Amino acid sequence: MKRQTWQFNGVSLNTKAWSVIEVPEGIGTPGLRGSNLQVPFQNGKRWIKKRYDERIVMLPMWVRGLDSLTGKLPSGMSENEALYDNIDYLSGVFGKRGLHVLKRILPDGTVREALAEVYRPVSFGKTQAGHAKFAVEFVLSDPFFYASQTAQETQIITSTTQEWSHNNTGNAPVTDAIITLTGPMESPKIECLDSDVWLQYQGSIGAGESVVINTGDFKCTKGTTNMLSAIRHGGDAYWHVLEAGYNQLRLTNGVSGGSIKLEYYPAFF
Repeated sequence: MKRQTWQFNGVSLNTKAWSVIEVPEGIGTPGLRGSNLQVPFQNGKRWIKKRYDERIVMLPMWVRGLDSLTGKLPSGMSENEALYDNIDYLSGVFGKRGLHVLKRILPDGTVREALAEVYRPVSFGKTQAGHAKFAVEFVLSDPFFYASQTAQETQIITSTTQEWSHNNTGNAPVTDAIITLTGPMESPKIECLDSDVWLQYQGSIGAGESVVINTGDFKCTKGTTNMLSAIRHGGDAYWHVLEAGYNQLRLTNGVSGGSIKLEYYPAFF
C-alpha cells in the first residue's frame, strides 16, 4: 500500500535509515488570525474578516544505524557508529537556518510544496542499540502547500463586458496571481462576482501592449514602467482572490478586444 512521503530541502525524509512515522499535527486547515470587534451597547460582537495564521507541521521520525540507500549496516561500522553518523547528517539537515522547501508527496504521486523553518530543537532519543526516535516541528509562516505546476487560463475578450467561470483546482483561496492584460483595452476592470472583490487598471493598453499585475507582491508594470498608480481595487485588502472551486469572473472593458491571462500556483490546506 502506498503512503505519503516527505522531503525537506531536497533530502528525503523516508529512507531505509530514517523515516517519518506519522503526522499527528499540521495536516488539515490552519487557524485564523484576528478577533471579532466588541461594540459598546451591542449584543455579542461584530464579525470582522480574518486571515489564516501560520501553522506547525510536526513529523515524528525514527533513525537507525543503516545505510540510507541499501538499508544494510555499512562495512566496518557498528550499529551505534552508523547511528551517530546518521544523527550527525540529520542534525545538519534540520539545523539549517531560514526557509526551505518542505515537500509532501501524496500516495498518488502528487507533489505539494511549502516554505518551512525548523521551529524547535530536534532531540534524538536512543531507544536501543542502533535505533533512536525524534520529532521535527516545522513552522509554515505561509500556512499553505502549493502545487508544483502553475495553473494558467487565457480568455480572449470579444465584448466590452465578458463573464466566464474559472476553476481553482486547489482547496484553499489564491491571493498570489499574475494577471496579464493585453490590448487593446481601456481601463479594464476584473471582478470576482462571488466575493465582490474587484481590481481595475485605469488607463489605455494599446494593441500588442501588455500590463502585468502581480497580486501577491502588489506590483503593476507596463513594459519596464511602474504603473502602480494606475491600480484601483476594492472588496478586500488583497487585490484579487480566487476561492477554491469555480469562480464567476467578469471583465469590463472600454473597448472590445484584447485578452486576459491568469497564472498562479493552486493552494492547498
